[in-house]
Amino acid sequence: MQDITLYHEKLLNLNHINNESLVLDLGANIGDITDLIYQRYAPNIHCFEPNISCCKYMQKRFKVINKIHIYNLAVSNFTGKASLFFHKHSKNISEYNQRSSLKPDKDGLDVKKKIEVDCIHIKEILDRYNKIDLIKIDIEGSEYEIMPEIIKNRHKVNMVICETHGNPKGKKIPNFDGTKLEIKNKAWTDKHKKLMLDLDKSNLYGSWFHEWY
Repeated sequence: MQDITLYHEKLLNLNHINNESLVLDLGANIGDITDLIYQRYAPNIHCFEPNISCCKYMQKRFKVINKIHIYNLAVSNFTGKASLFFHKHSKNISEYNQRSSLKPDKDGLDVKKKIEVDCIHIKEILDRYNKIDLIKIDIEGSEYEIMPEIIKNRHKVNMVICETHGNPKGKKIPNFDGTKLEIKNKAWTDKHKKLMLDLDKSNLYGSWFHEWY
């Protein structure tokens, strides 16, 4: 896995972001990246997070900052209801849990531990704005559902920084019997490969799209 400090270093050296910029934080969690970006550039930030406990935390954390807006919504390729699944070791799913996902096939989740959440189609979000300076994405596997629409709207998006899942170059974990290491979240390896091919064909990887895994 990439060193998280390299990810933060990139976020702290964005020459096109200033106090008039618009940033979307998709999968904001408890707002650590939002806080990092706001402290550095003071832009307008719209945070989307399906976990209600995380949203409540952010509401308190940023209550005096009127440029940070928080939405208790999961971002996907549809608008409606969905299940948010939690890690198998979660003791109380109503409390903060950083490993929750809309995807039951994400490594380490328990499909019996879930809550219902509201989802919003990425197109609805993109249609609200004429210009977006940065989209940061960390949505636990759902990036493959929303990236085609974001690519389609790349004329209005300056940069995307995205955590990808199922990357063969990423972290390895023991298999079921512990005899060997295998790709983490390998259920999405094919989707990762397709997205990378699409980005490479359009010369977007490394210039417009920046990967974190």
